[in-house]
Amino acid sequence: MSLSPEVRAAFWTMVGIFVFFKVATTALIVMASPQLAGATLGLFFALHWPFILGALILAGAPLAFWMRLVRVRAKRGRLQAAEWRTD
Repeated sequence: MSLSPEVRAAFWTMVGIFVFFKVATTALIVMASPQLAGATLGLFFALHWPFILGALILAGAPLAFWMRLVRVRAKRGRLQAAEWRTD
């Protein structure tokens, strides 16, 4: 099932708003009560660990792809240098 571009844009807009609201609310709570920043952040992580874990998993795939791309390009450079080396 393929979603239209409008539906995908609406979905990602809502996800972005959700994430921004969570981060902004946490920042405001920490700024309003700096003496309890450690306890507040601990509570935040305790209550939001599934979201944090999901974000790390979703960020892991592009990061793994990028790391592989860097390694492949480095290997390509070494192979090209070895091809033209005449010593």
